[in-house]
Amino acid sequence: MRNTLILVAGVAMAAGCQDSETSLLEKTSNSPPVANAGDNIVQDADIPVQLNGAGSYDPDGDAILFHWGFDTAPVGSVFGTDTWTMVNNNTVEPTTSFMPDAPGTYVVSLWVEDVKGNASSADYVIVTVNDGTAPIADAGPELSGAVGDLMTLDGTRSHDPHSRPLTYQWSFASIPNGSTLTAVDTPTGDVTTFTPDLGGVYVAALVVNNGVVSSSPDTAIVRVVSDVPGEPVPLPGDDISDAADCTMVPLDGSGSFDPNGEPLSYQWSVVSTPPQSQATDASIAEPTAAVTTFFPDVGGDYLLGLTVSDGNTWSDVETLTVAVAERSYNTPPAIEAGANKSIDAGEAECAESGYTYRCDECLDQTVALGDDAAANDADGDPLTIQWEVLSGDAEIADPTSLTTTVRLTEAEPTEPGACEDYVYEFQLTVTDCVGETVTDIVTYTSTCCGVEEASGTTSTTGSG
Repeated sequence: MRNTLILVAGVAMAAGCQDSETSLLEKTSNSPPVANAGDNIVQDADIPVQLNGAGSYDPDGDAILFHWGFDTAPVGSVFGTDTWTMVNNNTVEPTTSFMPDAPGTYVVSLWVEDVKGNASSADYVIVTVNDGTAPIADAGPELSGAVGDLMTLDGTRSHDPHSRPLTYQWSFASIPNGSTLTAVDTPTGDVTTFTPDLGGVYVAALVVNNGVVSSSPDTAIVRVVSDVPGEPVPLPGDDISDAADCTMVPLDGSGSFDPNGEPLSYQWSVVSTPPQSQATDASIAEPTAAVTTFFPDVGGDYLLGLTVSDGNTWSDVETLTVAVAERSYNTPPAIEAGANKSIDAGEAECAESGYTYRCDECLDQTVALGDDAAANDADGDPLTIQWEVLSGDAEIADPTSLTTTVRLTEAEPTEPGACEDYVYEFQLTVTDCVGETVTDIVTYTSTCCGVEEASGTTSTTGSG
């Protein structure tokens, strides 16, 4: 009995040691945390990129630290260097952000670490940044002066919609022929200067950048007078990108300039048109005016030219592009072909011929067509007119004129004392600039009466 008790106690002691070892192992084991950098992001460069690693966790329930970093960054970005860190980085905060400094793709890494120093594998989020809103360049007002004057260009009114700091880049878009200038005095300044060496027109261009995207260029025109004779300079204005077909487009060449102050003559022209266009120089309302209009008849790109003369020399042609979209609206023409008419064609002689009569035709009748017709377009479109004979023998003098004449023929009675009605139908078709067509019909009724052939005469009262 004693030995048995000792054995049991020994077993119990052995079991106790095993439990103690198991408990110690449980207390010293630790699972690594798991990083979750969040979903991929696509956004514009105008706002900060918000990163969220809240999906990360530790299997043991330990607190974790979040370590964010750039794996790759777009060309031009300074991110990814050792000197840059994110807000709240290397803390227990799961969220952070950064303001993108270049468009393109950023690959951001996240790894997490528990309080015991056990680290996760890295997880990655891909951030695609589009250009966003570009800054707006303002090259300042137009300037004028003389050769040798110091001209000051002011770009300080340029701005960024999100108030990001700007860098500046000035250049010459054009200079007078023979000028030796190649650059302004301070190309990267918000304000810069240059000294013109010849009379004529200088065009200075300014582009600004907000650290992410560049603006469209803005230009400042500088007119410089000189005592040295020089060619006049045509300035037809900027290219036009918002025109619509079948709508008047304003043209303004009043900025053209003569370096010697001579008055100018103007000549606008149509240089090229889209394939389906019928536009010509006649589509320009006043081709010799400084300010005029142009009427594009179809969508597409038109190239217009302007040349100017100072009374002695005509300048080279300067062109501008007019990009024309199809008009988004249209009202069909309102038309009226006129009232139906009754025409007295007179009489024609009839002679017996066996058991019947042979009758001449009444005289042809030439009458007005469209004298009470109307055609109007609410959009102000020019209208194309087309008359057509639908029934009856008739000949329209000018089918493309709203008001014209028509010759009614071959009205013929059947016997003396009888009158025959001959019906002529005319269709008026009117088409507006965008191609919408409306039709209307008018009916003329010509009455021709038969009479007995005069005894001893040959009937020739008709045309036939």
